Parts: sequence; C-alpha cells; structure tokens
Amino acid sequence: MTSTVTRRPSTSSRTSTFPSAHRRWTGAVAAATVAVLALAGCASGDAAAADGVTATAAEEGALPVTMEHAFGETTITEAPERVVTIGWATQDVVAAFGTIPVGIPETWGGDEEGYSPWFRAEVEELGGTMPAILNYNDAGDLDFEQVLALEPDVILAPHSGLTEVEYNRLTEIAPTVAYPEKPWASESWQSLVEIVGDSLGQPAKADEIIAETQGQLDAVKEENPRFADTTFAYGLTLSDGATEAGIYIPSDLRVQFLTELGLQNTPAMDTVLGTVEGDNWYGAVSLEELDTIPADIFVAWSNSQEELDYALNHPTFKLWEPIATGHYLFLESEPLAMATNAPTPLSIPWAIDEFVPMLNSAIDGNGVGGAE
Repeated sequence: MTSTVTRRPSTSSRTSTFPSAHRRWTGAVAAATVAVLALAGCASGDAAAADGVTATAAEEGALPVTMEHAFGETTITEAPERVVTIGWATQDVVAAFGTIPVGIPETWGGDEEGYSPWFRAEVEELGGTMPAILNYNDAGDLDFEQVLALEPDVILAPHSGLTEVEYNRLTEIAPTVAYPEKPWASESWQSLVEIVGDSLGQPAKADEIIAETQGQLDAVKEENPRFADTTFAYGLTLSDGATEAGIYIPSDLRVQFLTELGLQNTPAMDTVLGTVEGDNWYGAVSLEELDTIPADIFVAWSNSQEELDYALNHPTFKLWEPIATGHYLFLESEPLAMATNAPTPLSIPWAIDEFVPMLNSAIDGNGVGGAE
C-alpha cells in the first residue's frame, strides 16, 4: 500500500520566502544565498567522489510513499541509497539519518572544498566519502549532466529555489521532492527533518532526531533562564547609503532559532510586520524610527568588515539603544552565520557552544563584533 504524505502542522504561523532584492540591505542577503546555490564555475568532485555510499534501510511499512509538493506528487518506492540534495540544509538532514548524499551544493561559509565543518564531521563519523559538489555555470544553472552521472535514486530539494523547469529536468533523472509550497519556505528545521525522513522511509527516525535536537535546545534554555526575559531584534548590517534597517520576522529560520533558545521577539514585532512587502521574510524600519523598536539585544550577521564598521559608526544607527549600550551581537564568522541562518540537527549542536556565550556577552552589554 502506498501512503501519501503532506506537510505536518507547522511550528510557525507565517511562511518565510526568498526575498526580492529591491532594497540595498536585501541585495546582500540575496548575494549570500546565490553564493550557496550558484557559485560560478565551482567544480569540485564528480561521481567518483561518491563511490563510498553509506545509507540506511527504510522502516517497515514506510515505503512506498507519495510526497506532495509545489510541483505535484513524487512517489518513492524503495529506500534511496544514492541521494542528491539541492538548496540549503538538506544535506545535513540526510546525513543525520545516516545516509551520506552523493551530491550536494557548495556551502556558503564552508571550507576550501565547500563543506561545512559539521557536515564534514558527520561524514567522517559515518566512515563515508565526501560527496561531489554540484556544479553551476555563470548564470546559476545546475549541471544536469553531472547530476545524471551521480546516478541518484532520489533528489531532495525541500528548502531550495528550484524552478518548475529545473524540477521537470531533474525528474527525468530520478524522483525529485521539491518544497511544499513556495521556494525557500521551510516552516522550521523540524518540518525539514520530517520531509527528509518520510522521503527516506524513516518517519520514526525523524521523530527521534527532532526529539534529540529539541532536547539540546531545551537544555540551553534551562542553563540560561535569563534568556526568557531577553527581547531581541534580528537584522543585517547596514550597507553604504542605507536609510532603513532590515529586521527579520518570526517565521524566518534564524529568528526561530533564537526563540527556541528561549529569547523573545521584540514587543514591536507588529510594527516590523507592518513594513513587510509581499512574501518577504523581513521588514524594513527607517533608521530615524528605530527607537520604536525596543530590544534588549540586536543580533545580526555581517557581509563584510566594511559594512560592520559602517553600521557601528552610522550617526543615526549607533544611537539606537542596543547599539549605543553595547547590547549587540554581529556574527562575523561565516560558518557560524550559516549554522544559525539555516539550523539543522547537525549545525545546531555545533553552533550552540560558540553562539550561546556570544548571546550572554551581548546581554551583559559587551558588544560582540566590530573593532575592539
């Protein structure tokens, strides 16, 4: 019997989507995302890099399964052994199930070969071979011939910007699971684990992974009770000439990560939400009106030292209370920014050890990031 799987209830009431680049600050976000998906001319590895396949068996009765997504339905009849992932985070989740993908995108903030430190550590622990890095041309087009050569049993792209044209081409190679509704619209890291678990025929294992990871987050809350009384706004450093500060909204994965650690969104989030255009995952508040956004700390990630210096010295931005009093945290480490921007069962424990002390420093008024 074939089971049909739809998305399970969301842990968030809104959906985050890939932003359009119509504001200066948004362009930087888009650039970082493109760096993950379309690193021009980055060719690292091929099918030979994926010879040492490590996979796990499906649970009894879990397959066949039909996955519903934005482009229709995909039926998976047997436990996939050779998995290609497209987009953010999915490669981490697949590895968390004990299956090493045969092909993955290059990771923004990764090492010289394109792998994040937490993904590399997991592959090494599993005793497998690092997967091939997928190739994209200058226009950001995927090398479909390379994907074909990797001989995947399934292609997973539940958190990606996959187009329908790309989806149709990929389905000619192997069953392909796209995102549930909109590109870049994962409801949570938990929902991503569920989608991957169902696709691999391991729904019970998915529940175990979620419970274990949630336990790590709950432990942080217990060890840091003051987080529950700390409000935050999460944004991005300013670019030259900026007149607005971008503030991410509650459905954004990086914001969810902070709330799962116990911190509270700014009480002025309704004001931020009122500035959101379309399906964007951020609002934009005039620098002249930042005092209407109270927050005990401001957390942001920086595209460059130049932008960080510009923000901290901006005559208006530096007067905002979290900045003026040193209650800020600017993520300058690309791996740490990636680990918290797209949290997964692999990146969360990796990030906690470094990120939590930084949060405490920001709460204490010892600003993190920028010139000492």
